[in-house]
Amino acid sequence: MQPEPLIGVICDHGSAILAGRIKEAGYRITRVTPENLIPGQLPAVNAWVIDCGDHAEVAEAMTWIETRVLALSNRPDPANLLDYRKWCDRIIDTLDKWTADLWHAQEEPSPSSASNYAEVEAVWILAGSTGALGAVSEFLQAFTHVPPVAFIYAQHIHADQQQLLTTIHRANRDLVCTLALGRHWLNAGQVLIAPAACRLRFSDQGEVFSVRDPWESRETPNISELMMTMSGMKRAPAGAIMFSGAGQDGRDGLRALHARGTRIWAQDPDSAPAPSMPLCAIEQGLTSEVATPVDLAAEFMRLYPKAPNPRNT
Repeated sequence: MQPEPLIGVICDHGSAILAGRIKEAGYRITRVTPENLIPGQLPAVNAWVIDCGDHAEVAEAMTWIETRVLALSNRPDPANLLDYRKWCDRIIDTLDKWTADLWHAQEEPSPSSASNYAEVEAVWILAGSTGALGAVSEFLQAFTHVPPVAFIYAQHIHADQQQLLTTIHRANRDLVCTLALGRHWLNAGQVLIAPAACRLRFSDQGEVFSVRDPWESRETPNISELMMTMSGMKRAPAGAIMFSGAGQDGRDGLRALHARGTRIWAQDPDSAPAPSMPLCAIEQGLTSEVATPVDLAAEFMRLYPKAPNPRNT
């Protein structure tokens, strides 16, 4: 699995908030001041963000820096929270597109990656919206062992808040929970979180990578779109669980998955803070299991009674 992309921010003190927002979006950050721009002594980064282009040192550095550079202008006053947030969102969206291209252009999966994917007995989708974080946490916490399953977790959330979803690792510390920006591989016992800012694609070798295109909906990630993409995988997902959520995102995607033989489970609407999404699955007649998150976990453990390897038992 690749580490999260490293972004270099060439900035003055006024850029501290921007650097923090880029970090919140799932990137590692290194900050460099204009006076420290010395050829041959800069850290190796995936891209540079320049937020102080009026410095003479910065203008000179742009002639010899070879890594991709995003030079910013028209920085809003940080006191104007709405305009500043929109400005940051546009910058992060550009970085998502750049780094997705970079990871996808890299080398083919290593033999160890292919071997890890071979251990994956099944891929399951966990999906929801309002109230889903708590429900998914309950589901994972109730596991008695790590199953030989890779999970894709899709929940509606704004891009600058998506790191909150990684807190599900506290529910079960034997699982690996990662925001799926850049390039990753499906591994047993791993939860890959669908990013809010960009779509995911899947290879037949178990590769997962984010691509430059944004989701085609106001609520992101678009759960139905993700499900339809995954229904086209050579090795279709074995199951999908609709947890608590408002609205009906997932309706068309569930149908596409069901047509491929994917199990459709749903949280019992009476146990969901927002019952619309699980109800949507149930009312379409697609579900084979409807229960509380804890009871769904118990059935899941019966379905996958063995761990992928001894160290995970």
